[in-house]
Amino acid sequence: MIATVKITVLLKIGALLILLPGLLLAGWVLLQLLRDPLAALDRGVGDVTVVRESRYPVALAEESRSYRDLVLYSPRTDSIHITISFPVDPISEPLPVLVVLGGLEIGRKSLQYIPRHGRNILIAYQYPYSPRYWYDGTPLTEVPAIRRSVLKVPAQLENLIRWARRQSWCDSNRVALLGYSFGAMFVPAVYRLAWHHGTKVGPGIMAYGGSNIYQMLKANLKFLPPIGRYLVAGVAALAIRPVEPALHLPHLQGEFLLINGVDDHQIPRECWEELHRLLPAKKTVVILNEGHMNPAKPDLTLKVVRLSRRWLLEKGVTNPD
Repeated sequence: MIATVKITVLLKIGALLILLPGLLLAGWVLLQLLRDPLAALDRGVGDVTVVRESRYPVALAEESRSYRDLVLYSPRTDSIHITISFPVDPISEPLPVLVVLGGLEIGRKSLQYIPRHGRNILIAYQYPYSPRYWYDGTPLTEVPAIRRSVLKVPAQLENLIRWARRQSWCDSNRVALLGYSFGAMFVPAVYRLAWHHGTKVGPGIMAYGGSNIYQMLKANLKFLPPIGRYLVAGVAALAIRPVEPALHLPHLQGEFLLINGVDDHQIPRECWEELHRLLPAKKTVVILNEGHMNPAKPDLTLKVVRLSRRWLLEKGVTNPD
């Protein structure tokens, strides 16, 4: 009798141990689905200070520039790493400011693909976590680190824009956010958060972006077996759900340029069509007969840069060369 009771107790404990992970996972999934995305991203607005700065000249393909590598700090958003491109000639009046969010070529490297910056100031943002995992593989063990860093990005960018607008060299009426490839994913969340805090941001660009992070991740994890691909994409998409473009696009106002390619295997057609459909703001849509943009395609990159420059000039956001 005693042995039977012990066996029964052990079976119940075993069943509980088997069910517990499933219950915890179900609870976590429900929590992510119910969480207010804006509240999850909002870290408030705080003072941003320069904690480190270095200056040096750079020769681009068509002009010389003066670069500044800066580390900004805010207790609300931690360290923000940026590179600012200034004209070599003295600045006699405030200039337009373009904040650039690149793809794999992050931070300062993204500026080298723009051959001429002109009488404008470009700010290249450095992600707090390398986005290479989104293309070379996202092991489940990396999801927590990715999540912490990715959810910082919109607040860091909003605080960066607020800081830039207060600088003497910035024309606060002409500040734009340009997102390319990986960077395009953050643009909707940044604009929504900025407008939530009353931070003015001008016309924006989303080039080779899309909506539905789960589908985009699945398209970039083809080296995994199907079950692993669905699991990793599902967990990662839920973990960073607050930046999901679909949650922010319907709230956007203003003007945007959307650029996509019909042969893009990294951003499925259904994803970029959903982005176009969900964005109610005034938009200019350009569809190229190309694949995904990346540094290995300099001609395509230059084409996208020229399209961006032409549109920004038409909107009066930038100065002509």
